[in-house]
Amino acid sequence: MSQHPKRAKGRLHRPIVTAFFSLPLASTSSSPSFTCPHKMSSSDRLDFIIVGASVAGLGAAISLKNSGHNVLILEKSSRLAGAESGINGCARVPPNGNKVLKDWGLEAKAKAAAAVMPGWAFYKYFSGEGVDPVHLGNNIWSDELSFEAQGGYAQYRYQELIGILYEEAIRAVRVDRKARTPPRVSVLFDAEVVSIDCDTCTVTLRSGETHTGDAILGADGARGVVRQILMDEEGVSLEDDVPTGMSIYSSIIPKQVVFDNGLDEWFYKGLGTTIWMGPNRAFMACPVGGNSDLTIFLYTTENPDDRTWTEEASIKITDVLGQCDPRLEKLASLAGKVTCIQIKKPYALESWVSESGKVLAIGEAAHPFPPGGLHPFSISLEDGASIGRMFSHTQDPSRVPEFFRAFQEHRENRCARIRDVDQEYVEAMTIPDETIQAARDAGMLANHAAGRNALDGDLQQMHDDFRMVFGYDAADASDEWWINWGRYRDPAAAVNGHAHNLFRDSFAATQVVQVETADE
Repeated sequence: MSQHPKRAKGRLHRPIVTAFFSLPLASTSSSPSFTCPHKMSSSDRLDFIIVGASVAGLGAAISLKNSGHNVLILEKSSRLAGAESGINGCARVPPNGNKVLKDWGLEAKAKAAAAVMPGWAFYKYFSGEGVDPVHLGNNIWSDELSFEAQGGYAQYRYQELIGILYEEAIRAVRVDRKARTPPRVSVLFDAEVVSIDCDTCTVTLRSGETHTGDAILGADGARGVVRQILMDEEGVSLEDDVPTGMSIYSSIIPKQVVFDNGLDEWFYKGLGTTIWMGPNRAFMACPVGGNSDLTIFLYTTENPDDRTWTEEASIKITDVLGQCDPRLEKLASLAGKVTCIQIKKPYALESWVSESGKVLAIGEAAHPFPPGGLHPFSISLEDGASIGRMFSHTQDPSRVPEFFRAFQEHRENRCARIRDVDQEYVEAMTIPDETIQAARDAGMLANHAAGRNALDGDLQQMHDDFRMVFGYDAADASDEWWINWGRYRDPAAAVNGHAHNLFRDSFAATQVVQVETADE
């Protein structure tokens, strides 16, 4: 890792300061142009730098562009989504994330690139020698709740989802004649950020090149430079992300290979997604992408390997399966390139915003989720939609610290709660204790025998939880924040980190006067 310097003045190389907002678009598209709702001149918009062409980074770029701002994305890889590694992954996106894609006009492209998941079938990881696996039950999405959520559950190849977002981000914006120039998004590849001056809002690349803007968004992940800078400000490091002892393997197997090996009956028929649960292990297989290849995930405690999504695992997946159903062993043997990531309990940043108020972490850089989880991509899409919608209400660079801190205040509790849900899923699938595991299995079998979903419990609580997670609308929530709080805040106070709500404070003062008058 490149150590970023302490916040001493004059530490950056400055011979190559690029006026990046005069750069041309990275590419063009023949898609219909989005009409910018803001009639601003080029001097009336903010210039954002986004570190990382991730789901959160590209999503934020789309939303900020739609709100009339300029964006430069700096991506350290030479190609989108680390495609140069030859490794692809699965991005599972629940209804709340697909709703964001729909709001951006990407529904048709998303549907063409996605495999739909109507539910899960649960099995025991190992049921005994020479016997069929024990079917613990199914969990099927309720049509009523899916309708209420206004979106479905889809699974994309990560590179395809990134490609859809990238094309939308760089697509030209059409404005009316009163506007001087349209907002633009530019993307630089092979642009690794090695240091950030949080005071001057300047980033330095490994090449020595520097870029300066009005605000910086860190969308470069849990190990990225932005999160490390914020951790350093709080006196901690990546070593404060504590391993849980659980790792996750991942790979994609071509659909035809699965059929050629006679495994289609188990992994494509029925609901199409299977979860196999055992002590200290779990295995998931689900269709991915428009051609419905098969993604596999293995949770195991046997491999301490800690790599990234673009690095191959050092230990074969078949070496850490343990005692399992023979169908899983056969399927795992068909995997090509396989990755392995440590699942950690991440350090929870006290502040997603730098001390200067000009640098904000979003997505995995702000709130890392368990790798392979159900929700990280949808939450990253929500982050992107939220930050852009919030900045549709200002073009004033002095309000950046206020809006950045409000973003954390607005998003933190939801992200933390859903992250906990993802971690609970992992723990529930891999229960090591035989007694607790037997009780879990018995409850699922009883539900299945009664014709209920395997995971059914308190129906009202389930309905409430579903609405909280999947029925959320990021744009509406940001608008609600603005109406109820944002428009009443005192920008001058917020710059110093002490934002006041003018409506609330003035109302409280009025109440005091009324009480004093009544006493007279």
